[in-house]
Amino acid sequence: MSWALPSPSRTGICHSLKSRWSPLSLSASSPNGDAVAAQILSLLPLKFFPIIVIGIIALILALAIGLGIHFDCSGKYRCHSSFKCIELTARCDGVSDCKGAEDEYRCVRVSGQRAALQVFSAAAWRTVCSDDWKSHYAKIACAQLGFPSYVSSDHLRVDALEEQLRGDFVSINHLLPDDKVTALHQSVYVREGCTSGHVVTLKCSACGMRTGYSPRIVGGNMSSLAQWPWQVSLQFQGYHLCGGSVITPLWIVTAAHCVYDLYHPKSWTVQVGLVSLMDSPVPSHLVEKIIYHSKYKPKRLGNDIALMKLSEPLTFDAFLLLGASGRVLETIQPVCLPNSEENFPDGKLCWTSGWGATEDGGDASPVLNHAAVPLISNKICNHRDVYGGIISPSMLCAGYLKGGVDSCQGDSGGPLVCQERRLWKLVGATSFGIGCAEANKPGVYTRITSFLDWIHEQLELLRTEYKVLCVVGGTPPVSYTWSSLLLHLNEERN
Repeated sequence: MSWALPSPSRTGICHSLKSRWSPLSLSASSPNGDAVAAQILSLLPLKFFPIIVIGIIALILALAIGLGIHFDCSGKYRCHSSFKCIELTARCDGVSDCKGAEDEYRCVRVSGQRAALQVFSAAAWRTVCSDDWKSHYAKIACAQLGFPSYVSSDHLRVDALEEQLRGDFVSINHLLPDDKVTALHQSVYVREGCTSGHVVTLKCSACGMRTGYSPRIVGGNMSSLAQWPWQVSLQFQGYHLCGGSVITPLWIVTAAHCVYDLYHPKSWTVQVGLVSLMDSPVPSHLVEKIIYHSKYKPKRLGNDIALMKLSEPLTFDAFLLLGASGRVLETIQPVCLPNSEENFPDGKLCWTSGWGATEDGGDASPVLNHAAVPLISNKICNHRDVYGGIISPSMLCAGYLKGGVDSCQGDSGGPLVCQERRLWKLVGATSFGIGCAEANKPGVYTRITSFLDWIHEQLELLRTEYKVLCVVGGTPPVSYTWSSLLLHLNEERN
């Protein structure tokens, strides 16, 4: 296995700039350009030229300074839907100040190794104290993160937190009735510390587990059923093109370069719970929506992340392995997303998997393979003999500088997972590389922790996009889905 960009055949129309516009050509009878310039100059007294030049320079400087001030968002929040900058205190305050209302999303997160709950309030991320916390608030927090349900919430001593999470705190406003607590960041007040000495931890998904799977030593690196239950095959018009990772029943994480030129949801299907691409019959899942990062550019290497939303949710099912053991294997399970501020140390051994080629330029493998690869620091990966400075903080490298083990064509978008506290977490998505398994050219992955806000924003946006607010008669506002609203209107009409 080794990483490289997938190379689907591209068909399209090449537009020449020459055909879009061209400068007017002068005919033979046109005046000489130098003569025209001389004539114009003769109309202006020479003494005015310094003033004119200085004026032009001053205008350019004023424009540059003005634009710099206008676009400088230092210490502020920049609206993605416009060039508007707002004060940090205006973010997550319950009022939409940005055109696309994005300042009121991504107001909740889980952070650190122990998944401490934080909300953005009063211009900073603040850890939630367990004082006045009720378990049903956890469902609200998970919904704000885009998850359909929650597993549990617990308490953790403040002194067990990482230092950067101990500076700012909030508590739920106990004066609010439970039915008024609909968004956590609008239901808290700032505190200097937690009276209880504890903070809230949150778990939104039963993820990162391999139920019933028992590792065994084999001669090769072919994967076993249920070994990587979050691995999916993304198939375009029936052919495997890229890998991906299940993170919720509806959502798959993959690489932007897999879908950028093939942005046709109806042409894609997703296969899950399999080892061999030759398995038949294997149910295919239709794709409803594809979202790639707005800052991804095909000629650049950054922001290489995308999401696929399935038309119908997956069922995280159990497969009974017949035989003497009678073990039950979970063949389809989500992988855990890492937490904000969670670090994975250099040298940590992680795992990559996929149906990619087993040699540079080869065909895709018919069976799912995997490889153990250590994480490499960005400093080493940016060495002039490795990638020479092109690795940004939102990328990470994994593999061996001596070569020999890597990902390759067809692995793109697939998972790089690391085990933490017995849970498997999605640390990277396969992005690019030079060749496959070459010396000083380890695999490069999209660093998932750099895009957690983006991922949760998409999940939260899609969760709420079908909600509308409707006032019927003199009753208080009622929230409807589009389908329930239409049904209500039809009933009113009849």
